[in-house]
Amino acid sequence: MFEAICKVKREKNKKGITKLYIFNIIAIFYIFIIIKIKDNTHDDFNDSVSLNCQQKMKDFQYKNFSILRRLECPSCGLFSFFVVNLGCIKKYLSIGYIPIVDLQSFSNVYNKGNLSNINPWEFFFQQPFNYSLEEVLKYAKNIQYFECTSKTDRPNEINIYYNKTSINFWHFFTKKYMPLKKELLNEAKSIMEEMFGRTKNILGVKMRGTDYISKKPRGHSIPPKIEQVITDVKIMDKKYQYDFIFFATEDEIIKKKFIPQFKDKLKLLNPKVKIQCNNTNKCDINLNKARNENIEYVKNYILNIIILSKCLDLVTARCSGAAGIFVLSEGFRNVKIYNNGIYL
Repeated sequence: MFEAICKVKREKNKKGITKLYIFNIIAIFYIFIIIKIKDNTHDDFNDSVSLNCQQKMKDFQYKNFSILRRLECPSCGLFSFFVVNLGCIKKYLSIGYIPIVDLQSFSNVYNKGNLSNINPWEFFFQQPFNYSLEEVLKYAKNIQYFECTSKTDRPNEINIYYNKTSINFWHFFTKKYMPLKKELLNEAKSIMEEMFGRTKNILGVKMRGTDYISKKPRGHSIPPKIEQVITDVKIMDKKYQYDFIFFATEDEIIKKKFIPQFKDKLKLLNPKVKIQCNNTNKCDINLNKARNENIEYVKNYILNIIILSKCLDLVTARCSGAAGIFVLSEGFRNVKIYNNGIYL
């Protein structure tokens, strides 16, 4: 009896060992398969990256690129770069190059002298045909470097303001070859829906800052006095009964004079900006910020320009920002443009 019981136990143990052995074999097999799949996936990924790299090199191989750098005015405002770059893109497209705007490799107010591998221009604008500066420098073989200057065939201020044909040409040229980032346009749209709801009956007003008045840069347009603008806006508002007035300026001093005159009807998008004034009342915008804060300031400025371009009517002085408004717009019903001459 005892031997029978032991025999049964031995049989059970043998079966248990056999099951455990089979289980271990299966487990090892599955581990092997998983490792093999991972290796293959890793190889496939590497192969995919390699093929993608080869495809890019092939895509860039026979194209001629022109890297455009505006070295003549590193401290110029963004929409001064905007109108000049438009002219340079038009010029180099016409002679067979794919132009790429470079705001990375020389010191300017948008990179604060940080010559890293980031091109500040591409935070806000698409490059022609959507090639990035980084891709071109990495993959392209045929690259020429050109200094972009204000003497190129850029949008002419007078034609931009008063000539519908010129406005239409540069409007569609910009949409095709130097469009704003979709993220910016979508953000501006959301802001407008929140500010104005569905109404389109909006007057846009742009005032240039006190720093401009204090510096009196030679060859630049003389802006109007804030008191004159307030009077003209009141006249237009009485005539057209706007639902809202959208007011854009970089200057807190001008805001303090303008805001109380229009109260609840007035809407603003406040950029992060500090005004520094010395004891002679000369004021200057403080751009001595960290790069990220500086980018945020420029982003707010562009959002102001986009919103102004969507208004029904416009009041503005002549400046590069105003030219940008007209280029981005699809036209205005009424415009008031101050032409007080230029600084000599």
